[in-house]
Amino acid sequence: MAIEVELPREIELSIKSNKNLDALVRKRIERDILEDIKNDIFISKIFDTLLKRSDLSEDDVNKLDHKMKREIMEKLGWR
Repeated sequence: MAIEVELPREIELSIKSNKNLDALVRKRIERDILEDIKNDIFISKIFDTLLKRSDLSEDDVNKLDHKMKREIMEKLGWR
């Protein structure tokens, strides 16, 4: 799978002026993205496991979500 990454202009110019940086930056981006994806999958599996054991329905979760946000907004004076 190919992913296009837009780099800041300064980095792009540095890479163009030094071809050795291209491989270094490419490997760093690949490693960081791979690590982030692995962590996201791990966290997703943990939440899936926890939710399987839950007696709450999706509607219950939505109600709790809105109630908590409403109370936080009131305490912060945003409402």
